[in-house]
Amino acid sequence: MLYDILIKNATIFDGTGARSFKSNLVIKNGKIIKIGEEVDEKSCQHIFNADKRYLCPGFIDIDNVSDHYLTLFNNLSCDNLIKQGITSIIIGHEGSSLAPLIKNTLISFKPWANTESLNVDWRSFKTFLNLIKEKGIGVNIGSLIGWNVMRSGLVGESFRNLSDFELKQLTILAKQSMREGSLGISFGFGYPSGRAISKREVLSVYHEIKKFNPLFSFNLRDESIGFLTAVKEVIDNAKEQKINTLITGFKVQNEDNFSNFDVALKLIENINAQIDKKIHFSIYPYDYTCQTLYSFLPDWLTIGGDQSIKNNLEDKNIVKKLVKELKQNKGFYKKLVLVDIEDKYKMLKGKTFEAIAKNLNLSIEETIVKILSITQGKIIVLNLNLSMFNIDKGIKNNYSIVATNGMSLGTADFIDRRSTNGMIKYLTTYQKILPFENVINKITGMPKEKLGLESKGYIKIGMDADLVILNPQTIEDQSSIQKPMIEPKGIEAVIINGQIAYNEGKIINDKLGTIIRKH
Repeated sequence: MLYDILIKNATIFDGTGARSFKSNLVIKNGKIIKIGEEVDEKSCQHIFNADKRYLCPGFIDIDNVSDHYLTLFNNLSCDNLIKQGITSIIIGHEGSSLAPLIKNTLISFKPWANTESLNVDWRSFKTFLNLIKEKGIGVNIGSLIGWNVMRSGLVGESFRNLSDFELKQLTILAKQSMREGSLGISFGFGYPSGRAISKREVLSVYHEIKKFNPLFSFNLRDESIGFLTAVKEVIDNAKEQKINTLITGFKVQNEDNFSNFDVALKLIENINAQIDKKIHFSIYPYDYTCQTLYSFLPDWLTIGGDQSIKNNLEDKNIVKKLVKELKQNKGFYKKLVLVDIEDKYKMLKGKTFEAIAKNLNLSIEETIVKILSITQGKIIVLNLNLSMFNIDKGIKNNYSIVATNGMSLGTADFIDRRSTNGMIKYLTTYQKILPFENVINKITGMPKEKLGLESKGYIKIGMDADLVILNPQTIEDQSSIQKPMIEPKGIEAVIINGQIAYNEGKIINDKLGTIIRKH
């Protein structure tokens, strides 16, 4: 056979944002080698008749959290992602990456996952990527390095500025990781381990690694009352050195703050009119958040890490102060749903804090303190506290890149719709609102350009053959918060690196992914 795959009669959206066109496409040796040419079907090993179907570049999930929940290790096939048309994922956001590690421990991931069962036999970024490559993965994977993890590995959870020597050590490690293939670096300002990160640290590491043209990813320090101040902080960091910036999971929480979203969008638009390297943000199409319960706690309680939190929760005077502070946001905590906790407390899963409080005959605030006290492991909560009106405005904005904020699903008990239907929810909702070429651009060409990927994200001759065939008439997200595992409809075939990964409702090959390294 001369050719591996022929896709004929397809309506092609090439990922650039240009209008669609109808054509044939030919794949050989993992690459797109012909577009628009007639070929003898007898010379093709596989043939797809894509009449009345859309052919798009494989979707790039620029904000994926398979590393945070450690599901990457028990589901490297990533089949739930492939079924959505995702062919590449980018991990390592919010200051947390699986490499490099200063110590052989994943203690920083404890709020999200059970870290005790995993054998950590790597430290360097290069060793980690090689490990994933050896195991084989279903989708292409690239990673940033997490500043929070590196910082905590060096100085622990202490809430203080780094010394010049400590900062130099971390910048050297970051530079080495960039040489080994990192796509950039992330900062989790909004987490306890990131509260002490300063502008000095951000600019110092940028000075050392800027020649690699890295992506700098920021999680906002505050998504509630201090939302605008947090956005201005990122803008201030970015504009001084013209940093290639991505704000991950861009959102404002709690109804009293919803009006600030428009102001934030205007701030980003105004600064982007002045700088060459634009500030973008990732956003997902759902009106809820999934966060660790620890992220809702006041700074003064979390300084010093797990042991400090444990000691504080055993002090009656401190608990009294905490309960008083929590009561100021009573309506906010009332909405929280406990979706994941240690197995011995699994009877609490799926219940609101209001319901748990009623069963325990405690106030909501006392219930939060009790749950924090009885477990030092993962506590994940779901919060229906976002504005769908704001999400619509965010997704329609010129500087938004749509992502799932989901994960590959393995043995984790915690499952939500973003992991099973995130891309499908986006496609089905916004194909009615935006031109479809723009819809596709936000999950293909835009992340490609933001990350500086050379061979992915576009349908062009010479590009990697990461492709999705979808039926615009049948594509549908049937899932719900209560039933997140209902699989999406409408994705008919997925091709990864020139080979068929998914076809006719079945995973054909779950080891087609490669490592995406910065060139």
